[in-house]
Amino acid sequence: MQNKRKIPIDSGETQEQRDEELRETGSVPEEVFTESPEEADVVAESDPTALQADVQLLKQRCDEAQKCADEEHDRFLRTLAEFDNFRKRSREEFQQVSQFAIEDLVIRLLPVLDNFERAIKTAEEIKDYDALHGGVILILRQLRDILTKEGVKPIEAQGKLFDPNLHEAVMRLDSDEYTDGMIIEEFQTGYMIGDKVIRPSMVKVARPPDA
Repeated sequence: MQNKRKIPIDSGETQEQRDEELRETGSVPEEVFTESPEEADVVAESDPTALQADVQLLKQRCDEAQKCADEEHDRFLRTLAEFDNFRKRSREEFQQVSQFAIEDLVIRLLPVLDNFERAIKTAEEIKDYDALHGGVILILRQLRDILTKEGVKPIEAQGKLFDPNLHEAVMRLDSDEYTDGMIIEEFQTGYMIGDKVIRPSMVKVARPPDA
């Protein structure tokens, strides 16, 4: 097989010199380095088939990404709708529970109201103060029992040291008889539910005369 090599035509050699060189080397020229502007453009251009394949691949990837984005968007909308429904159900359930709790408390307080009405009616008929007083005491005890079952308890005040978290001082008395800060009189009972103060006790507090 003869060797092949490329020979530029603008090398400055004559045709005879090139032929002589070919005879000496035994080479046969494969192609001449001459490119027209049109041939250069063709070489520079990409393969249309490969380019089309790349475009199809990119389009496929874009379609897949769009599909994935649409699915995520739909999932987000469903989750948002489910959360909104859950919030509405929770609000309705809370309202129902609150209504039932109030209803239950009112049902247990109605006998107390009935007893008050009967005590007043009896006192008006017999004009007996002692009977009225005794009836009111029983009704008060009944009412406190109901509140205790609901977790409501009175705040201790009389004879205790003043605590701003539990008591509200509405009066102060200068006195040597009591310890500074001692509660010497309770004007209104305070109450708690569990550890929460729902109403502080209104009290009179002692202080030294020179304070």
